[in-house]
Amino acid sequence: MAMGLWSLLGAILFGGVFALFAFWRVDVVDSQTIRGVIAAFLFGLYCAIVIFGTSDKKRSLTLSGQTLLGVAMACAIAALFGAISEGYILAVMVGLILGFTADKWVAHVQLP
Repeated sequence: MAMGLWSLLGAILFGGVFALFAFWRVDVVDSQTIRGVIAAFLFGLYCAIVIFGTSDKKRSLTLSGQTLLGVAMACAIAALFGAISEGYILAVMVGLILGFTADKWVAHVQLP
């Protein structure tokens, strides 16, 4: 049951990313405020998926899964801000670090 929830949240994340690319040329996306809100939403959704996927005694999100989600999230944010190739390389590195070290920073999150 828990894996179905994470599959749904993952689909929402990637669906949002694909929707973002579908409206890439729309003038609304050119607003820095909208881009910032979307970037914060993507980062928050990634953190929520990782926190709830790794917080139970029975882990429902693998290390490779959380790392791939981190890379996808960082690359989506880089694309959102129109990064050059070095920006994508940095995004991949940040995503790898976030995903690979997620077990360490999730341990500091207090769930109600």
